[in-house]
Amino acid sequence: MLLRLTQWQERLNTLETIPKVQLAANVEAVQNHTHFPSMMLVLGRETVSHGAMSNQSRHKVKTEVLLVTGITRRNQPLGPVANASDDELSVLREPALKRLINWLPEGCDIPVKWQRGQLLALKSNALFWADVFTVEMWWPLAEENSP
Repeated sequence: MLLRLTQWQERLNTLETIPKVQLAANVEAVQNHTHFPSMMLVLGRETVSHGAMSNQSRHKVKTEVLLVTGITRRNQPLGPVANASDDELSVLREPALKRLINWLPEGCDIPVKWQRGQLLALKSNALFWADVFTVEMWWPLAEENSP
């Protein structure tokens, strides 16, 4: 079973305090978005850890998922120097982070972990911030092993 971002989207869209989360093909598509505030999920890198070769070989697949938050660029402070009520970026990110961290998506074996948050891009009209999460699963699944 491959990771389905739609279940991430559905989980986040139950939150009433953030904009409806959408799916994007890549970070370039996110940066072309023009309606703010926005939140989009993007599938990131997948890394595979190989075990010893055998008939019952399983591999750990670690997948990155990016939650990109876009806000209109204004002349106001963000982050630690901002007043809590004025920091639009933190107000949007906090409930989403709480909703995803330690959640176990269907088909995964290790819960979601937050890895980092970083400025993705500054455009003339917008700021894009990416929170990077990882989730892990074993492949093939037990029922997919070859005889």
